[in-house]
Amino acid sequence: MNMLDYKLVQACAEVIHFGSFEKAARALGLTQSAVSQRVKLLEERFGQPLIVRAKPISATVAGQKLLAHYQSVRLLEQDLGNEVPDMPLDSGFGQVTLAVNADSLATWFVDVPKLLFTKLGLLVHLVVGDESLNHQALQEGNVLGAVSLRETPIQGCRVRPLGLMRYVMVMSPAFRDRYFKDGVTREGLRACPAVNFSEHDELQNEFLHRYFGLNPGEFPAHTIPSSQGFVTLAEQGVAYAVVEQHQAEEGLKSGKLVRPCPFEIDRPLYWHHKTINSRLLDQVNEIVLTEARRNLPAKPE
Repeated sequence: MNMLDYKLVQACAEVIHFGSFEKAARALGLTQSAVSQRVKLLEERFGQPLIVRAKPISATVAGQKLLAHYQSVRLLEQDLGNEVPDMPLDSGFGQVTLAVNADSLATWFVDVPKLLFTKLGLLVHLVVGDESLNHQALQEGNVLGAVSLRETPIQGCRVRPLGLMRYVMVMSPAFRDRYFKDGVTREGLRACPAVNFSEHDELQNEFLHRYFGLNPGEFPAHTIPSSQGFVTLAEQGVAYAVVEQHQAEEGLKSGKLVRPCPFEIDRPLYWHHKTINSRLLDQVNEIVLTEARRNLPAKPE
């Protein structure tokens, strides 16, 4: 194969990243037609499709490999830019794309983007998804690092323990008095609404199944794809919620929330990252790991 034309690779990578020709064109300062032509030309050179033309657009297996390669090249360019200060990057800043779950972003991860920018001069692009699925974004080449529940590394990546996130059930005092005067029971949970983050809210399902023998579909639930929205809904007295304990602290202290039962779930989190020989990626990893150690209890040996 001939040497890659990185203008074509960049166009294809941005289309995959944004899931749209229109958004990619806007980001690149090109017409949509020009981006489309670049992607088509690259596909002709590869001899196979690189994107699935659906809504949103996604990458084929070959496209995922190309995106992972492009992410690695961009990171190495940023390394070189740091070593050779007179060689400016296109925007004057480097950039890094990471995957994180919403609960982490609302708690221990909240300062990571600020630290990556102030210490390393990086523009941070976050892919926010369920921690049980984030490693897929890494595997598909969309990100360079990801918070995940998965303990075993995927090919081409290293995994490091982050610590434990502890989850508890909370509700408003009025909600407790209305539905659980005599304590939380399986029957009571069937008669009042929970709040789910999404259809993939495995944590809520695990909590209710482990302690009350309830399966998905056996209890009513709102769907609110926001970690803070969970807490707000519980404080408003229209649902109970299983939330990360730090998010509940303020409401518990103020009396807006109560814990109606002592049950907890601890979820160990792991940091997966590409095994690229990059000083910059090493620094990104160290910032993430330091913030986790500062805020999360360690997983018992």
